[in-house]
Amino acid sequence: MVKRKFNKIMLINPPNTMPKNSVRRLPTPLGLMYLGASLRQNDYDVSILDTTCEGYFNTRDLGENITYGLSDENISTKIKEYAPDLVGVTSMFTAHQSNSLNTCNLIKKINPEIPVVIGGIHPSLNPLESISHSSIDYVVIGEGEYRLINLLDSLNKGKPLDFDGIAYKRKDSIKLNPMSSRIINLDNLPLPARDLVDLENYIKIGVPFGPFSRKERVEQIMTTRGCPFSCSFCSTVEYWGHHFRTRSVENVIKEIGELVNKYHIEEIQFTDDNLTANKKRAKDLFTKLKKYGLSWSTPNGLMIQTIDEEMIDLMASSGAYQVSFAVESGSQRVLKEIINKKVPQKSEVKKYIERFHKNNVQVHGLFIVGFPGETRDEIQQTLNYPFDLGFDSASFFIAHPMPGSRLYKECEQKGYLDTNLIGKDLQHSAIKIPKDSPDFIMSGKELEKLVDDATRKLNEHTKNKNPGAWEKKFEQFLKRHGDKADLILGRVT
Repeated sequence: MVKRKFNKIMLINPPNTMPKNSVRRLPTPLGLMYLGASLRQNDYDVSILDTTCEGYFNTRDLGENITYGLSDENISTKIKEYAPDLVGVTSMFTAHQSNSLNTCNLIKKINPEIPVVIGGIHPSLNPLESISHSSIDYVVIGEGEYRLINLLDSLNKGKPLDFDGIAYKRKDSIKLNPMSSRIINLDNLPLPARDLVDLENYIKIGVPFGPFSRKERVEQIMTTRGCPFSCSFCSTVEYWGHHFRTRSVENVIKEIGELVNKYHIEEIQFTDDNLTANKKRAKDLFTKLKKYGLSWSTPNGLMIQTIDEEMIDLMASSGAYQVSFAVESGSQRVLKEIINKKVPQKSEVKKYIERFHKNNVQVHGLFIVGFPGETRDEIQQTLNYPFDLGFDSASFFIAHPMPGSRLYKECEQKGYLDTNLIGKDLQHSAIKIPKDSPDFIMSGKELEKLVDDATRKLNEHTKNKNPGAWEKKFEQFLKRHGDKADLILGRVT
């Protein structure tokens, strides 16, 4: 057997930066755990360094924002201790890119000869921008489970990088092999290597993907990839693709069984964008999930048109305690002409909410305002929507032109982008429309105030309307983070 030059692989989740008035979440790094499992399946020595977990209480004040995670010195020490042959760094979103680049710089300062690979949504949608940085040697474009193995195999055997989804430097030029394929059979992937992280530390800190959980021992799971829809504001669909792919119910249940039996998990948070898109599969999953007696939720949202009353009853009987409806707008015109999303009429949405409530399941709403072409009245319709239909809680976001989305391209063409705010957060308006434009209806500051006021008004309304449900929703969070009680008055999930 030929000895590998690149065998010890370190995967790093860099520190995170976010607004001070947001809940500082700590989900497990699911993508890195999938990569770690694939590497180990191919006999590589692999280590995961999640700097946000190991340095969760190490915070740096940046004015309106805060960065949390290990310090540069501690990250460097961890890298030196493991002495990797190659390092992979994740950069899921534009807001993460600066921290990811800083981590890449740290690696090169330790040893310029260590190859640095970056992956995730931002580099995948902006591979040439990412590979241009001096500290980055390779960009993995799209799903990395097979591409990272292909890269290592090529490097170890001195073979050309002739596979799709890779950008790299060759002497003084940049080479780009565009992504042309995605993983079709998700069952072929090994289950995430959760033993490569300290799962107990995530549980101890207790701020998972959906921070207001019902139980203490929580873990996330993803059962599908890809989205058949084309919402104007979404950039992740360019990463996952329009081809909707599912893991078999048996494969999902196998993972849930491992979570229960090995890690004693009490609650599952489904991070799918389209958990119920395949109705038959979803109903089968919920039926088989019953035997575990778990609590579960859908913090990423559901496509409302994919559910029915039978499914709602199944969801409730299998442990659902909260679902999120991705409504986006209270205006059918905005949904059809601007967002390009199908959402049922209010009467049907209200019927489903009432059915969930009958089953003692809370319903959260996800809404977006501030699209170019939206009127003041339509914005107000959206802000009023959760009051009118009886949502238990809601998150109002300001439309953000994420790189890779159709909204970004439209704003770029019209000169509406505030490049200083792109990728920063969803609390500020990164769309700057000139006052003399027909699209202008209010300033970004006014829009931000409208959203903040509506959020607090809704929280006070739902708290006063049903104090028992309110207390139950936040019981676990307040039990463990009572000193952060003021945060639940902001954007809740």
